[in-house]
Amino acid sequence: LFPIMWLIVSKPTQFMGVWKLITQSYESDLAVPLLAYCAHLSLGDAWNKVFFGLECTGRGLAVIGAFWTVLWLSAYLFYGVDKYAGLLLVPTCL
Repeated sequence: LFPIMWLIVSKPTQFMGVWKLITQSYESDLAVPLLAYCAHLSLGDAWNKVFFGLECTGRGLAVIGAFWTVLWLSAYLFYGVDKYAGLLLVPTCL
């Protein structure tokens, strides 16, 4: 179920949120929301490597905690610039 939700729901809604933020935003400073979004993607990749590759459960827990925090921060920051873009990131948070 997870891979299906990830590929069919999560990634397309993330893409639409980022696209909406970039193309339809009137804000000139999108650096912080986009930096938070990139950080969440990087932490997601790091979690896979730490938890599955290195098999470090404790460190993996720390990385996934940071991942969820930055993911919610991304949604919040997107929402501050464009309400719809922020709401499109919520399915990924759940």
